[in-house]
Amino acid sequence: MWLAGLFVFLGWIASLCLHEFGHAVVAYWGGDTSVKEKGYLTLNPLKYTDPGLSLLFPTIFLLMGGIALPGGAVYIDRSRLRSRWWDSAVSAAGPLANAAVTLVLATPFWLGLATWSRGNWLWPSVAFLIFLEIFAVVLNLLPIPPLDGYGIIRPWLPDSVQHQFNQLGKYSIWFIFGLLWFVPAAGFWLGRFVYEIAAILQIPLEAVQVGWELFDKPTTKLVLILALMSLFWLIKKHEKTSNNRPDITGYHQGNQLQKAQHYEDAIAAYDQALKLNPNYCEAWYERGLTLEKLNQFEEAIASYQQTVQIKPDFYQAWYQQGVVFNQLQQYQEALAAYDRVLEIRPDDCNTWFVRGLMLEAWQNPEAAIASYDKAIEIEPNFYGFWFFRGNALNSCQSYQDAIDSYERAIQLKPDYVEAWHNRSHSLYQLQRYEEAITSYDRVLEIQPESANSWYNRACCRALQGNLALALQTLQQAISLEPDFRDYAKTDSDFDAIREEPLFQKLIG
Repeated sequence: MWLAGLFVFLGWIASLCLHEFGHAVVAYWGGDTSVKEKGYLTLNPLKYTDPGLSLLFPTIFLLMGGIALPGGAVYIDRSRLRSRWWDSAVSAAGPLANAAVTLVLATPFWLGLATWSRGNWLWPSVAFLIFLEIFAVVLNLLPIPPLDGYGIIRPWLPDSVQHQFNQLGKYSIWFIFGLLWFVPAAGFWLGRFVYEIAAILQIPLEAVQVGWELFDKPTTKLVLILALMSLFWLIKKHEKTSNNRPDITGYHQGNQLQKAQHYEDAIAAYDQALKLNPNYCEAWYERGLTLEKLNQFEEAIASYQQTVQIKPDFYQAWYQQGVVFNQLQQYQEALAAYDRVLEIRPDDCNTWFVRGLMLEAWQNPEAAIASYDKAIEIEPNFYGFWFFRGNALNSCQSYQDAIDSYERAIQLKPDYVEAWHNRSHSLYQLQRYEEAITSYDRVLEIQPESANSWYNRACCRALQGNLALALQTLQQAISLEPDFRDYAKTDSDFDAIREEPLFQKLIG
């Protein structure tokens, strides 16, 4: 019955809209307020950056073979997100929206309200839609670009790894489709896994099969193709209407060119938009970001200043001014920019943290500590805040307080090598050599080739007067880094054993 197919079609479109809305609303909560200005905080699919990618592409695949591929996300400016946690949350929000739809649709089956038969098209259609939603969640959580599963882990990967995976993302969606379409075993095992989840949710598998049969009828697909053509017509009409605003068109072209790393062309597109609408603060801001990537810092600052002149509480533009001023070592101007951000958003832990880093580089560790303390007050469970607070305390020679900060960082991240190493240094400064050695041992468990740790461990042994262990450890350091032989010749830590023949023989 064509009504069954239309129900699945409309339900699938609605869930795709919720998927995209989930990305947008979490991005808004996480700091990218531009999604509101771009009109993404709506369930209207025509507001998406690329409704064809977000809606038509997944729906065509669904009509071709029932493969519930997820759609493309709305355009998120991830540089505005407050932390990596928010970056991951934005990617997770889409699949979670599909999961929420699944649970809502499954509720009548749990409550025993979904009585169905082969002559009843409604509940089999719901069961099939639930299967599609589960399939979309499972598929979308695979850690492969450009899927959201990869987006969740991407912020935690090194930049070099991210670049390699981003290149892979251009082709991987076609690889996934080809694998599911042409390798029956892959589709079978994935489908079986989805069926297992559906069974856990008490969805009758026979109802899913009946729903698929209703959806797969030729008459149903004819109706759905007509519906898809109507949707395509609406999208094209919307695009034509949008094109009546050339400034918006230029802005979106700039965003796409920036994303493709065609920075000069992106600036030209933003300039065209600004020529038509000089008060387009978003275009000024994105222009500034693009100029930064070209290392044209003075021009970038000018763009950001135009942004805040139009919209004084545009905190992202103030923040980026701080970043650029900091790079130019104009610390007073950077501090003023960061302080302006904190006037607008006093709970922005990332700005407090970056402000602390700048103050520390500016040889003002006491002020840096106060800034780190504010970041920790807002977000006490991020190990990096505690680590850099420890570094600033070290600079102030507050070694015990530094050790306490490093230990807190280590509690949050047990294999944090840098925290173990710097903790060892603080213990060394307090002449607690045995504890320092134990801490260096932990570093060497994680990084056995750390020549610096072997050398520092040798210094502690020498200061204890333990000739044999000092020489043994120093020899290991020199084998990894020969320059340490020259350092040891003048290092006062070895004064107690300097005249020993074995030491003289080792350092030559």
